[in-house]
Amino acid sequence: MTKKKNIKKLIASCKKQEWAAQKELYLLFADEMMSIAIRYASDINSAKDLVQETFLIFFKKIDQYDENKGALGAWLRRILINKSYAFYHKNKRLDYDGDEIATAELSAETSAIELLEAEDIIKLIQQLPEGCRIIFNLKVVEGYSHKEIGEMLDITASASRSQLSRAKQMLRNMITASESMGQYENQYYKQTKLST
Repeated sequence: MTKKKNIKKLIASCKKQEWAAQKELYLLFADEMMSIAIRYASDINSAKDLVQETFLIFFKKIDQYDENKGALGAWLRRILINKSYAFYHKNKRLDYDGDEIATAELSAETSAIELLEAEDIIKLIQQLPEGCRIIFNLKVVEGYSHKEIGEMLDITASASRSQLSRAKQMLRNMITASESMGQYENQYYKQTKLST
C-alpha cells in the first residue's frame, strides 16, 4: 500500500476516533512536526507541548480536513505555526524595541553560518527573544512576507522588518562570540598540550 493510500485509510479511521489509527498517524508525522516546533519554542519541552497541541487540534477538527486542498503534512504544519504564534500573541505581548532598528546587512553574514551545523543554528535561534525568534522563523524559514507577518501578529510590517534585523544582528553576535570562544579553546588546548 502506498503512503498516500495508507494516510487516506488512517484518516478515515481517525474520523471514527480509532485510537490505534490516531497513534499511527501521530508516529508518521511527529518527527516532522517536532523539527518545526523546535524552531519556534524556547526549549524542548515547549516544542513537545506545541506538537501535542497540534495533534489535539488536528484530531478535534479532522472532519474539516480535505485532501484535495493540500497534503496532511502541510495542514499539520499550518496548525502548529498558528498555534505557536497564537500562544505567544495571547499570553505574552511580543516585545518590540523601538520602531526601527538599523537594517544595514553585513556582507560576510554567511561565512560564519556556513560553518555551523543545523543543530547549532537551532540552538542559537532558540536563544533569541520570543518576538525575534517568531519573526525570524516566519520570514526566513517559512517564507512569509513582512506584511503577512504583521497581519498575523497584529504589528506593522515595519516592526516585523525591525525585529528580523534585530534577530539577524543578535545571531551574528552569537556566532562571532562562539567563534571567538572556539579560537580561545583551540589556543588553550595547544598551550596545555605543549606544556605537558
